[in-house]
Amino acid sequence: MTDVISLQSVAHLFGTSKKRCGIYLLAFQPGLFYIGQAVDVVRRFSQHRKNHDDIVGFSFIPVPKSELDAIEKGYIFKAESRGLKITNAVHVTSVVGDTDFDLVVPITEQNNWLHSDDKLMFPIDAHPKIVLPESQKLRYSKKFSRFGKQPLSARALALLKQYLHSCVPVPRRTEYSFWAVSCMPVTVSEWKRLVCVNAAFMELFVVGHLQQDPTSLWAFVNVAEDVLLEHWKSIDTLKEKYPFLSVERTNYRNAGQYQVRLFCQGTSESMKALLLDPGISKAAATLVLRVMRKRATIFGKYHCPQLADLALAA
Repeated sequence: MTDVISLQSVAHLFGTSKKRCGIYLLAFQPGLFYIGQAVDVVRRFSQHRKNHDDIVGFSFIPVPKSELDAIEKGYIFKAESRGLKITNAVHVTSVVGDTDFDLVVPITEQNNWLHSDDKLMFPIDAHPKIVLPESQKLRYSKKFSRFGKQPLSARALALLKQYLHSCVPVPRRTEYSFWAVSCMPVTVSEWKRLVCVNAAFMELFVVGHLQQDPTSLWAFVNVAEDVLLEHWKSIDTLKEKYPFLSVERTNYRNAGQYQVRLFCQGTSESMKALLLDPGISKAAATLVLRVMRKRATIFGKYHCPQLADLALAA
């Protein structure tokens, strides 16, 4: 680690011959760190310095441009696992410091909600419905009408309602800005989607049907693996209780290193059982909270207010 507490540039460390493409680490005054990638790290450092006067340390490892993404992610995971306080937003499990989400749901309320054994004690209708432009409803009115005619619509709606009640913090207050639900989004594969809940850049919960059989339901929920394993000895133990369950590791940039998908196919009762399981619902809720604290959702424009109102009705 090079001391750069008073330096405006690190050009002297590279001159004209040393490679400038690679992964860098910045250390800040309060014991915080940031890991990033740059094609020209000298230029990137100067950009950071313009915005941060508390950078005290700098390290760099040359890396080929084609390997920047993978190696950056690996270093972030390692640093986080060793207990370093990383200020990155992408790839980390939990963001450090204040976030936009904290202005809507204070930290104390977040913690009380997350650690509550009965999330239904938090009234879902304690906050008034948001008012969106009429064009938002008109945009999805046809899809919402088609959804109501689907053989699985009632079961999909029941699962959506359970998910929002159990896994999404104060859904009325966070709707549209931090989570969104799309109605029958376009799907190019045979796995047709009926409802999809999103946050940040990722999917959280999806219910759908097979193209060749509109009565064959499938669903998945993304959860925090570290929290899941606090309640279950292993994934194998979990699957022993729920033999219909398929577990696969996912790779969303916003979900950090502890992310898995729980997938089931057949009946809505299978997914309902998962959402009612205390260990699984807490793991899902934890992932939702982690993702929402990182950034607002980009899926607001796909939000179907009719479907949300139906799912959030008392």
